[in-house]
Amino acid sequence: MIREFFVNENPVFLFKPFGFIHNLFTFSAILAMIIIIMKRNKIAKIPKEKSIKILKVSAIILLLNMIIYTVGNIYYGSFDYENMLPFHLCFIANYLFMIGILFKKESILKLTIFMCFIGPIPAILWPDLVSTIDNFNFWQLIISHHFFMNISLFSYYALGYKVTKKDYIKTFILLNVLLLIVYPFNNLLNTNYIFTNYIPENVVELYPFIEKFPPLLVLEVLGLLISLFIYRFLIVTRNKELKK
Repeated sequence: MIREFFVNENPVFLFKPFGFIHNLFTFSAILAMIIIIMKRNKIAKIPKEKSIKILKVSAIILLLNMIIYTVGNIYYGSFDYENMLPFHLCFIANYLFMIGILFKKESILKLTIFMCFIGPIPAILWPDLVSTIDNFNFWQLIISHHFFMNISLFSYYALGYKVTKKDYIKTFILLNVLLLIVYPFNNLLNTNYIFTNYIPENVVELYPFIEKFPPLLVLEVLGLLISLFIYRFLIVTRNKELKK
C-alpha cells in the first residue's frame, strides 16, 4: 500500500486540469493568501518568538517533505532523475526559504518572497500530474507550492523585514544566474529543469500558441510579470503602511 502511494502504478484519483480536486486546492491556497493579506497587521503583532517557532516548524515540514519525496521514490524504485532532482525553481526556493528561516538569514527571505510566487503560481495552475490524493507526488506539490507560498507570505508580515527595489533586482539577477547554470545541465543530461528547453506538454495542450515562443522568453516574461505584480501590489503597499 505504501509502495503504491509512491510508485502509483494503479492510480485511482486521476488528475484533471481544473477539475474538482485541482480547483479545490487552488482556491484553498488563494483563500489562505487572501486571509494572510487581510490579517497582515494582526500577524505583524504576533510576538516574534511565537512567529519564529511557527516558521521553524514550517521550515522543518518543508524539509521533511523533500526528504520523504526523494528517499521514498528512491526506495521504491520510482525516482526519476529527469524530474526529481532538486533543480526545479520551486525546490530551490524551498531550500533557500528553509535556510533563511532556520539560520535567520533575512537577506535570503527578501529574495524568496518573490520566488515563492514566481515558481509556485505556474505549478499550481498547470501541474504536471497523473493522479492526486492517492499519490505522494501530489501531496509533495501541495506542501512545496501551496503551503510554501503562504508560509513565505506569512513570514513577510510576521517578521517585518523590509523589501526594496534592490531586492527585486537581486531576485531577477539570481533567477537568471540559475537559468545560466541549469541550461547547460539540461542539455548535458537531456533534462528540462526550470523548463529551459521546452514548455511542458500539459501546458502546450492548453495553450498551443505558446510553442511559437522560445521557452526562455516565456520564462522571463512570466517571471517578470509575477514579480512585478508582487512588488507593486504587496511590497510597495506594505512599505507605505510601515512608513505610517
